[in-house]
Amino acid sequence: MNFIGMDIHKQFTVAVVKDEQGNELAKDKFENSKERFADFLKQFPTENTKIVMESTCVWEYIFEILEEMKYDVKLSNPSRTKAIAWARIKTDNVDASTLADLLRANLVAESYIPPKHIRQLREIVRERRTFVKQTTQIKNRIHALLIKRGIKLPTATLSKKALKLISNSVDENDILEHYINLLWYHKQELNFIEDKIRKISEENPEAKLLITIPGIAEIRGMDIIAEIGDINRFPTADKLCSYAGLVPSIKQSGNSLRFGRLIQQSSKVLKYNLIEASWNIVRTKEDNPLKRFYIKLSKKKGKQKAICATARKLCCVIHSMLRKNQKFMIL
Repeated sequence: MNFIGMDIHKQFTVAVVKDEQGNELAKDKFENSKERFADFLKQFPTENTKIVMESTCVWEYIFEILEEMKYDVKLSNPSRTKAIAWARIKTDNVDASTLADLLRANLVAESYIPPKHIRQLREIVRERRTFVKQTTQIKNRIHALLIKRGIKLPTATLSKKALKLISNSVDENDILEHYINLLWYHKQELNFIEDKIRKISEENPEAKLLITIPGIAEIRGMDIIAEIGDINRFPTADKLCSYAGLVPSIKQSGNSLRFGRLIQQSSKVLKYNLIEASWNIVRTKEDNPLKRFYIKLSKKKGKQKAICATARKLCCVIHSMLRKNQKFMIL
């Protein structure tokens, strides 16, 4: 069996091949192209080769090349793999050679590799988040320039009517006009992306389940689905809550057990979406069990702790719905 460790960089890859005894069979550095990967790997048959690479910013492109070639590929979790490397082989320099050794010893801390349709969905919803963030920055800049010019708006929101009013009141060479045009562009692109997400949600059976939860619409539902991926990788609701960072950290010393803040190593995007969805749920006019849970707990623990607990409960509900293929039930 051949074990290949790949140290992936933006422009190139360093690959080291070792046999079962740890002897180095080959080492090469080549650019990240399909042709160069094929040229390097042609001497190593797919049925007798395992490959490991770290989860970096370009891993998806490389993975798709290797997947198309039918290789057995593992994606290592950088932080966990580094800890294992230090504990077992006394190095924190996780290069291609170290990865090959960890793969050979079956010590690779694997990261989840979503199927292609989930990877594509993640790309779309993350692009939307980028446009939302940029749109907010542009709006803040426009507000700052308006204050600087002493222009007052009848409303704090930059509506279509307000933007036209601003545009008519400034010189065409004013930098403010540039930001207004930029905002128009971002709004159009954002609408295009959101329409695309809604169209995907119409054909997604999991999205049809999630939007039955009061306060969760198509965009939020698809964001949650993109981060969870395959629900079957979470055998229990607690596992999903842990992945979302909605369980407390635990510190144990002897017989003493202390619960701390919510764990930090988690999917921050999933956690954010669950908390935002929980706020939407408790603000809905309709009565539902999650809203009742929040109201009761907020009186004892305060709003912030109550909303985190509600988000955890929502996470458990979502886990049950997706695993059982059931709609949200109001009891």
